[in-house]
Formats: sequence, C-alpha cells, structure tokens
Amino acid sequence: MNPNVFLKKVGEHIALARKSRQLTQEELGKRASLTRQSIALIEKGRPSKNLLEVIWALGLEEQLLDAISPKNDEIGRSLAFGSLPKRVGKQRADLNDEFF
Repeated sequence: MNPNVFLKKVGEHIALARKSRQLTQEELGKRASLTRQSIALIEKGRPSKNLLEVIWALGLEEQLLDAISPKNDEIGRSLAFGSLPKRVGKQRADLNDEFF
C-alpha cells in the first residue's frame, strides 16, 4: 500500500473514531493539545507528527500496539521463524515467550 493511501485510510479511521465518540474536531484537538486545523489535516490523511497525540487522545494506543504486534504480523513471523539464527548476539532470543 502506498504511504499516501495508508495515511488517508488512517485519517478516515480517526475521523470515524472521533465521530463515534461524539467529539468535534475542536474537542479532540483540546484532548490532544492540538488545533482543530491539525485534526482536520490528520483526518484528510496529511502527514503529521501529531498523529500519535490524536491516537492517544482517542484511547487507541493499545489497538495500535496490537495491530503492529509481532503476533499479528503473519508475513514477518513466517520470514523470521523460517530464517532465525540459533543465537542472536550474547542473548538468547525466544520470540514466542517474549512477544506473545
């Protein structure tokens, strides 16, 4: 997926999350310490360093972490477990225990 399409989809999801919580852009902006204009730009899919502040203000940080968790990365798991070395540096890496 190209980055612009990704950011547009993220913005659409944030707009839906805001609306489902019955928040205005201004109210969400206050929660995230941002302006209404910043919220509008994020919802339009414009790149912003403020995106994580909005995710936090909506209480979606756990969902974000879950979405990018190794347990949900089927491609990464299949690549990693198919080619993991027996040793990683001086530490033993057991991904199943550490991440799942």
